[in-house]
Amino acid sequence: MIGAPSRLVTIGGTVIGDGHPVFVIAEVGYNFNTLDEALASVDAAAACGVDAVKFQTFRAETLTSRFTDFPAEAGATNQFDEFKRYELSEEWHYALFARARERGILAFSTPGHRDDVDLLERLGVPAYKIGSDDLTNLPFLAYVASTGKPIIFSTGMGTLAEVEEAVAAIRGAGNDDIVILQCTSNYPIRDPRVVNLRAIQTFQQAFGVPVGFSDHTTSFAASLGAVALGASVIERHFTIDKQLDVPDAFFSSDPPEMTALTAAIRELEASLSDGVKRPTPTELAMRRETRKSLVALADIARGQPLTAAHVIVKRPGYGIAPKLQHLAIGRRTRVDIRADEVITWEMLE
Repeated sequence: MIGAPSRLVTIGGTVIGDGHPVFVIAEVGYNFNTLDEALASVDAAAACGVDAVKFQTFRAETLTSRFTDFPAEAGATNQFDEFKRYELSEEWHYALFARARERGILAFSTPGHRDDVDLLERLGVPAYKIGSDDLTNLPFLAYVASTGKPIIFSTGMGTLAEVEEAVAAIRGAGNDDIVILQCTSNYPIRDPRVVNLRAIQTFQQAFGVPVGFSDHTTSFAASLGAVALGASVIERHFTIDKQLDVPDAFFSSDPPEMTALTAAIRELEASLSDGVKRPTPTELAMRRETRKSLVALADIARGQPLTAAHVIVKRPGYGIAPKLQHLAIGRRTRVDIRADEVITWEMLE
């Protein structure tokens, strides 16, 4: 069961939370080799209908040891060498953020160090995304929170207790503009049993903040399931070309997939509606013509008492309701009623 309504978080004028459209993030990350490819990624993401693009802001020297490799599922390459290759200069940051503004979408990034936060502050980012690797880096979370900007953080590899500590660190720095993303840190996720979408409801009930889903799967099912469970944010890896020579492109969504996913999310959230069960305006004609009511089984003369033998229950539905038949039986008719005519209260005394 989805928990009580959470507080709302506003990012760049866009409200995130219950009752508002799902906030769709295209995680461009470093899915490009040149500035032209990066700018094209922003253009393509905007054309897909997303709300924001996200990058990664880091320097290899402040992100990882030179002597550690990725696990086998992520290529087993040296982490320092990979991150060094994909560092973004401050000039590229400015160019990418400017392009996003031109295209009418938001742009922000995931910093890996305090220096990266300072760079992003110079750019005037509207929010920060914190990766799962920093879920337990509480001093860093507090530093980011001290900017006063909304924080979206992923919870991959984490426990509920660690998420609670992260929330406390952010709130302890005076910042309650928090969005929590359920996340599983596999790239890609190959076994749907590890996705654990019900953690979305756990976070909603535990923390009272907007909750979303960072999707590392290769189908739409998990993202759509997350929205159905109340996710306010969907983050999805994005590339202009799955064949690009970059680490994450092969499992990222390309423009046709991202367009289809965004459209499916919009259709699903419209379908969820407000949860109040009532006839919709589109059903009123159908309700009138296909519900059932009392219909004359044979001709009934004016002035006769109505008996059970006089009536049958069948369509349409604008006569006396079957549940009120006991109140109609025994009343005299005001008019002649033809066989197969719908019986209404106006026909009875």
